Amino acid sequence: MFAELCIALIGGASATVLPTDRLTLSWLHTVEGTPWEEDYVIRAGALVVTEARVKRSGAGMDPPSGATWSGGWWHYVPPLGPLHEVTLANSSFAAGYTVCWGGACQPLNRLVASGNFVKLAPTRCDANRQPTSSD
Repeated sequence: MFAELCIALIGGASATVLPTDRLTLSWLHTVEGTPWEEDYVIRAGALVVTEARVKRSGAGMDPPSGATWSGGWWHYVPPLGPLHEVTLANSSFAAGYTVCWGGACQPLNRLVASGNFVKLAPTRCDANRQPTSSD
């Protein structure tokens, strides 16, 4: 039943369906300028964060208990259950998010206009607009 789900980016009046069931979301902390990354995968029809990483600690961004240091990053698994959607601020006043899937990355603002909240959500893969990672 869930085998044909992809990840949709829904912002304002537009939606873009990524041809993947997993992605990495990355951004820079707006105060510290520190890189963060989160890996998402669709499991049983919901988004699951399988791992998160942060380059260093700082203003309100200390790695949680149990995080491990490897390759210049703190690695941990956020204590979240399955998520039906994830809402991103996608502010035009910050550097913005980068979305990676299928071995390539694109700025979120290239896929969905900035200035609107954007939701990540599982959706059917057969939607009309399906950019490839090379778009």
